[in-house]
Amino acid sequence: MQRLLIFLLACLACSALRADGHAGRPAHPALAQLPARMLWAWERPEDLRWLPADTGVAYVASTMLLRGEEALVHPRTAPLLLREGAALVPVLHVDASWRVPPALSAQQSARIVQELLRVAQRGNRSVVQLDFEVRRSQRPFLAQTMAEIRRQLDPRIALSVTALASWCMDDAWLPAGVADEVVPMAFRMGPGQDALRQRLHRQGFTQPVCRAAAGYASDEPPLRSVAARGYYFSPRPWTAASWRAMQSEPYSSIP
Repeated sequence: MQRLLIFLLACLACSALRADGHAGRPAHPALAQLPARMLWAWERPEDLRWLPADTGVAYVASTMLLRGEEALVHPRTAPLLLREGAALVPVLHVDASWRVPPALSAQQSARIVQELLRVAQRGNRSVVQLDFEVRRSQRPFLAQTMAEIRRQLDPRIALSVTALASWCMDDAWLPAGVADEVVPMAFRMGPGQDALRQRLHRQGFTQPVCRAAAGYASDEPPLRSVAARGYYFSPRPWTAASWRAMQSEPYSSIP
């Protein structure tokens, strides 16, 4: 009887881990309201009124460029046409200039936090996403900024962040607990991409925090889904045909 009880408790713990990927921490209620398929709408004209009802849209609501001491904000200007009632997640996209490296100052961090809190009010499922790819030397700045976002963000709003695929494999560094959802991008994975794709086919992302969602691209060879929720990127404006191609058999979820 005691062995049976231990076995059942272990099964419950494993189920909780698989459900959220955060070492058993319950998923944020707002994330539970999101569809399993989310389309990324970048800063360009998009007519997505053809999207099926079970598909949401994570759209770039604002773009920020960090350059020197500056933090330049560009709110979305491109038109975005949507089906009424579509699940929406606003995205703040942050770029760091290569020509004029940013100072990564406290003021720039505060500007990111301020802008993300602003765009967080534009969704309809109480989820906001931060898209900010950083170099290794910029990681402490991102970690600090994420922690401050988490401190100031309304607890009823879930924080989703994108991540390089390597951050969710052998190069893990993301602080635990500062994001409710981590979305590793299983595309544009750089040198060694073929080997990494093979590993993802075999085992998925090794970091538990990265197992709830993943990103895929329409212009790369199909990769079997490695997470419960998929975010889908296209370098060109979406069409119904390109969306159907993304939903073909090779993208079906791992059993």
